[in-house]
Amino acid sequence: MLPAFLQRPARALVVGLIALAAVAAARPVAAETQEEQGVVQGLQLALSAQAVVMQGVVDRALGYIGIPYRFGGSHPDKGFDCSGLVNHVFRETLGVTLPRTSRQLATVGVEVAREDMRPGDLVFFNTRGAPNSHVGIYLGDGRFVHAPRARTLVRIDQLDDGGYRGRFTGARRIDPLTFVVATVDPAS
Repeated sequence: MLPAFLQRPARALVVGLIALAAVAAARPVAAETQEEQGVVQGLQLALSAQAVVMQGVVDRALGYIGIPYRFGGSHPDKGFDCSGLVNHVFRETLGVTLPRTSRQLATVGVEVAREDMRPGDLVFFNTRGAPNSHVGIYLGDGRFVHAPRARTLVRIDQLDDGGYRGRFTGARRIDPLTFVVATVDPAS
């Protein structure tokens, strides 16, 4: 975690890098009018910036592979439970605090169809006889990182693995730019 006096400049730098990456990734699109082209390019910029930020979320989550599971855990020094891992990753990457439990996390962001999931989306499962009782971070290619249960470590599993295939209850996408841009104070 950065010292308090560096947090705002670091966030401003992140926003600048996101904007730079988005502009670099934008490609001209044929549209009937200039206004339509502007809308399409704006959407491309937003999607490119989201992908850059969410790759940071994915990279941070992968850095915690091997950390022990701990019920109620929310820090790598003490261990993680599933929602503690998600919270820690988003807090350390984007500087935001999400709801604490998997059931509460299932109420944030927007619902995403399984075939439309992108890296960084939250994936939910029924592992305790209730929907959304477990959460992980989607990596792409049918894989997700999570803190499964007691006496295990943070690891990568497949959505189609036997223990998760029939238990998938949905996915949610959190718009990272909402958080990153909202936390930057332009007056500072």
